[in-house]
Amino acid sequence: MPARRKKPHSKRRQGGDEVPVTSMGDIAFLLIIFFILVTSLVQIQGFYAKIPSGEKSDNVEQKGTSVILRMGKIRLNDEPVRDAQELRGKLAELKLDRLPDTNEKKIVIFEAIGRVKYQDYFSVMAAIADAGGIIGIVREDKAGG
Repeated sequence: MPARRKKPHSKRRQGGDEVPVTSMGDIAFLLIIFFILVTSLVQIQGFYAKIPSGEKSDNVEQKGTSVILRMGKIRLNDEPVRDAQELRGKLAELKLDRLPDTNEKKIVIFEAIGRVKYQDYFSVMAAIADAGGIIGIVREDKAGG
């Protein structure tokens, strides 16, 4: 007798061709709650500052105003300043905003020495920009040449 061949069983789905989406609403709701809780609603503060193009020079001639920030202490033209608010007042007295942009006295040399907190750095730069000064940032050349 010839060997009987078995027919492959065809698997049919019960319920047709529909994709179950009953839990999709729950998942979407949970994702919305997650993103609301995780999202930060802090407004970023900023300021507009004019920064001159950099030049490398061996002999730096001191012209105009200088601000030095070292370990949270601020010095304006080698005189100590209590905080950024007092710095704003002293820079306002210089009336930098009334000078033309081509005037070298409008450039404020800003030097941050050592480990400086970002908030202090930001507040000093904002004070210079608000007073109308053009910020000249001094940095140490690590290559030494």
